[in-house]
Amino acid sequence: MVKNKKFIITGIIAGLLLLSVFFIILSTANSFSHAIEQFSRMWYWILLLITGFGLQAGLYSYIRASLKLKQMADPAAAVAASAGITTGSMVACCLHHLVDVLPLMGLAAASLFLVKYQLLFIIIGVLSNLIGIAMMLEIIQKHDLSNGFLKKLTIYNMNKIKKITIVLSLVLAAAVFIVIFSPEQKFSEERETSGIINLSSRSSSQNNISFKATPIGFSFDNPVRFEIGIDTHSGSLDFDLTEVSVLEDNNNNRYQPLDWQGSASGGHHRSGIITFPKLSDETEKIKLIIQDDFNNPPRIFEWELK
Repeated sequence: MVKNKKFIITGIIAGLLLLSVFFIILSTANSFSHAIEQFSRMWYWILLLITGFGLQAGLYSYIRASLKLKQMADPAAAVAASAGITTGSMVACCLHHLVDVLPLMGLAAASLFLVKYQLLFIIIGVLSNLIGIAMMLEIIQKHDLSNGFLKKLTIYNMNKIKKITIVLSLVLAAAVFIVIFSPEQKFSEERETSGIINLSSRSSSQNNISFKATPIGFSFDNPVRFEIGIDTHSGSLDFDLTEVSVLEDNNNNRYQPLDWQGSASGGHHRSGIITFPKLSDETEKIKLIIQDDFNNPPRIFEWELK
């Protein structure tokens, strides 16, 4: 009889490894403090993915060990079941890896596309984990491999539960997809992009720190947004962008930031989007002023609008 405790430990280790990958990716791409910030913001989704991964890793290990014992007890019967068990459990255990990693890639790379559709990726990852777990439990039930608490769990019709899980998962994924790509959503996005003025990036390098500021879809109908990238090879980027930034127009009106969505203070690399209030239609020029070091002149990024 296979002992369940060993495979619980296997599942925990697998989950911790996936969590380690999450922190390594974000810490390498930005900083450890940024990884902590992202985890605290989405811990419930991340833990769902990690738990699902750990459960499948433990169940897969359990199935393999149980199959070896069955081969020793009844080689003829085990050979007939071997192909189905191995193939099925491999599919259930391994195919979900892609959708588990996609949300983490989105968090790490801060890609605008992945961030925009991150919820869809995460939901697909969680649902694929549920399907994988149902598939493995069905394999355990079908080939009578259960013992201990798995014996109690597999008293239900796992084939039916698997089918229900697949159908509900597809329905939920389709519903999320429809909401994200609905005509109303597209119309809203198109309306936001009307009257857009394309403005190029501006860069500044001083004191071993490089800034790049890129206006995102500038329009007089919407708040002003800039994508900011900051890099340094020495020291730490310990400043709050909302406290050291200001937007100024040609009439000397000054606007304070509304929001910063991006990396937290610290580290050698930071990126994100800073948002300012929308401007008057009469505005002809804008300056983004960033005073990241009060011992030196501010960085000034200028754009002509008309």
